Amino acid sequence: MNDGDKTETDNNSSGYTSFIQLLISFFLIFLLLLGCGVKDTPQPNVIFVFADQWRAQDVGYNGNSQVKTPAIDQFAKESVVFSNAVSGCPVCCPYRASLLTGQYPLTHGVFYNDKALNPDATTIGKVYKQAGYETGYIGKWHLNGHEPGEKTFEARMKFIPKERRQGFDFWQVLECTHDYNNSFYYEDIPERLKWTEYDAIAQTKSAIGYIRKNQNQKSHFY
Repeated sequence: MNDGDKTETDNNSSGYTSFIQLLISFFLIFLLLLGCGVKDTPQPNVIFVFADQWRAQDVGYNGNSQVKTPAIDQFAKESVVFSNAVSGCPVCCPYRASLLTGQYPLTHGVFYNDKALNPDATTIGKVYKQAGYETGYIGKWHLNGHEPGEKTFEARMKFIPKERRQGFDFWQVLECTHDYNNSFYYEDIPERLKWTEYDAIAQTKSAIGYIRKNQNQKSHFY
């Protein structure tokens, strides 16, 4: 290598180093501004509503005249509607575990129904709770699994202790049932309670009550 080549190489190296330093500086400034913004910006409330086997076309705003969903139709007019979606595993338990963890079924380990999600998993319930949110879950859980030799349908009726709730505090849940007019749930003690009407309707009323109770508090809910 002659002196000219060496000088050009040194200049390129120096320029690359300066660019990296400048990039790091911008990144640190961005993080500082982001941190300042977080303090001044109130945390938004988050409500996630989902159902088993609800096909995309089975809502009024997608043109199904046999399905009456006026509230959802109005909400769709005021919101962003995603028209394309892909599921890594469109089965109950794997989907629910993916929803909570953001992971593929073969990563979180729940790749078939009635398999338990690891109680130590990192989930949105735990993350929101750590961020200062009041967390709540109402309805079907289907992530508690069952012990070897335990009958599946008996396990689906069991009480779920707090350490297996993945970060959710307010709790009105049953592992799984398809008897919607004779549906039960548990709260914080192993006392089986019964929804007073068709469970989706009763659960919705409970969720509305929970939201109204927490709407004026400084803490938020999920």
